[in-house]
Amino acid sequence: MKQSAFALSLLAAAVVTIAPAQAQELKPFQGLYFGLHGGYSWQNVSGVFDNAATPTSLAPLDNNGALVGAQLGYNVQYNWFMMGVEGDASALTGSPKTVTDDPGLATAAILSADSSYLASIRGRLGFVVQDVLLYGTAGVAFSRFTFEESAPNFYGKLRTTDTVGVYGGGIEWKLAYGVSVRGEYLHYDTGSSIYIPTSFQNADNGDVVNFHNIDVARAGINISLGQ
Repeated sequence: MKQSAFALSLLAAAVVTIAPAQAQELKPFQGLYFGLHGGYSWQNVSGVFDNAATPTSLAPLDNNGALVGAQLGYNVQYNWFMMGVEGDASALTGSPKTVTDDPGLATAAILSADSSYLASIRGRLGFVVQDVLLYGTAGVAFSRFTFEESAPNFYGKLRTTDTVGVYGGGIEWKLAYGVSVRGEYLHYDTGSSIYIPTSFQNADNGDVVNFHNIDVARAGINISLGQ
């Protein structure tokens, strides 16, 4: 009798200990989370410099390169349906590419263009199949672009910011309790242009640098901050 009572006590303790965890895992993507991500971004650049003399194409100044960043979000899961909101910020880590205007001359200038960061606030909608989440996402994004000219007797820098739409999708897998990994694609509808003033050395009226759409492929890890 005492052995039976002891066994029942152990069983009750196990149920009390395990049940909350099982209840939480029935909603593996519920709650607040924080994470880190890394990946690669692609952005074409176009435009012309010194167009009235010897035009220099700015197309070689594409902004392809690695990025790293972090995200913070909150999900609500109803059975197999998930909805949430996420904010993220990424630093583009690649070195800016350059082209030379008037190479070989005393007035030769080094031209460069750069995208320094990306940030967004997005809604997420998805479907949960056991420990896997398939989701789409859309929202508003923020970015900054710069153009620089460096010459023997001149240095100039222009800067612009852009607020645009962003959308994409991905897949996330609950790797362990409180930890998930993901892969995703995002498309940023950037379309900024910087008109280069004639105060820049060798710049002519109509000189411009155009920053086109940005595409990002990245992987990340999320840590649950409580469910």
